[in-house]
Amino acid sequence: MTEREYKRQQRRKTVFMLRILCVVVALVLVAILGIIFVKLMSDRQEKTKKDKAKTEVTTQVSETTTQSETTEYQTVDESEVEFNGDAVVIDPDSWMADKTIYNPVSTDSTIHLPKADLEGFNQVIADEAGHDTSSEDGTGGSAWDTVTLQLDSVEGSINYTEPGNPTKTQQLTSTYMILVDLDEDTIVAERDCEKVVSPASMTKVLTVLTARDFIDESNLDDTFIINEGITEYVRKNDCSAVGFLPNGEVTVRDLLYGTILPSGADAAMGLAEYCCGDQETFVQAMNKKVEELGLSETAHFTNVVGMYDEDLHCTMKDMAVILGVAVQDDLLRDVLSLRTYTTDYQYSPSEVNGTTEAEGEVVDEATTEEEKLSIEVSNWFLRKIEDKPMHGNVVAAKTGFVDEAGCCAVSYYEADNGKHYVCCTGNAFSSWRAIYDHVGVYRSLTP
Repeated sequence: MTEREYKRQQRRKTVFMLRILCVVVALVLVAILGIIFVKLMSDRQEKTKKDKAKTEVTTQVSETTTQSETTEYQTVDESEVEFNGDAVVIDPDSWMADKTIYNPVSTDSTIHLPKADLEGFNQVIADEAGHDTSSEDGTGGSAWDTVTLQLDSVEGSINYTEPGNPTKTQQLTSTYMILVDLDEDTIVAERDCEKVVSPASMTKVLTVLTARDFIDESNLDDTFIINEGITEYVRKNDCSAVGFLPNGEVTVRDLLYGTILPSGADAAMGLAEYCCGDQETFVQAMNKKVEELGLSETAHFTNVVGMYDEDLHCTMKDMAVILGVAVQDDLLRDVLSLRTYTTDYQYSPSEVNGTTEAEGEVVDEATTEEEKLSIEVSNWFLRKIEDKPMHGNVVAAKTGFVDEAGCCAVSYYEADNGKHYVCCTGNAFSSWRAIYDHVGVYRSLTP
């Protein structure tokens, strides 16, 4: 091998080694870059996890703080406020936020009256071809005798020392009843009080209770125009009404008092539309209120009037809770306790008689103004029960009736000894009997 060939061979080896070295260096650089990339990604993921964990902790703290603040706001005095059943946290903006939420429970001294034998009652009706000798003065007869109970007076009650007339003061015809001691939050006496039934127009207590979140004394003079949809609904369903005419301008005050005193469906529907724009949205607010009161397991509402609907129902206990909360508010207490009310709304006789300028009659404005009339309405239950002898006064009340519910009523009673009670009854055979049942309960079962 010549020297020249030897040098050429050495150069080839050198080039080959350099190439190998470049490849190795390149691989090392790739490995280093890979390690750096993996490290960066790992650090980023770790940072993301830490940030997420921090966010979750912050959220939990925030929620805890919010719940704590809400509880502190709504309970105010935890010794007075108790939450009922499936009650949810009350909206801190609600007027109920600082009120007592009742959850009446039975005690060893609760009087459990026998349930009515409705099957036997219906059989008597069938056997006698529907004959019923019950009368409006409160005395029953025929089939009603099968469900009527004689109340055993508690010691200290007015009937315990003064028996009085048993047909008007000691009998209970209503097949559902509850008497609640509001001071003790206990059930004094009950008759099938947790039976889910139709509350009829007692529904309107919840209607004004719900409306209270949207109105206060400052907007009682606001006005609302009664639309034809409202008056047509009243006419079609033969509802009790204040008597507002289509396109009549009424005040919110008229709507509130008109909903309760004459049980006006026109007022209740107007109140719902004033508050929420339509009845459907307002009904949603009613059911939210039911949840806040802890009654949604048994109570549900589909309209503001109390028209019968199989999906509109509650128990006597539910309605007692609803009234017990309502009377804690000064405005609602006044609405539920007023005997008579004269509307701000006025109408002319020509409107009722169908005489209008459009029909060709020109009416003098001064004469029209003179002819304007207001509507006077009254709480029939309160006016009829106030002269019945009791050791106290029925302060507030609301009645109801549909065929499926019979005559029902819920009332708030203040005894002379300072005690406070709510009584709710359902399925009496007449409006008079509903009154006498409340009289009998208060006379016999409250000391």
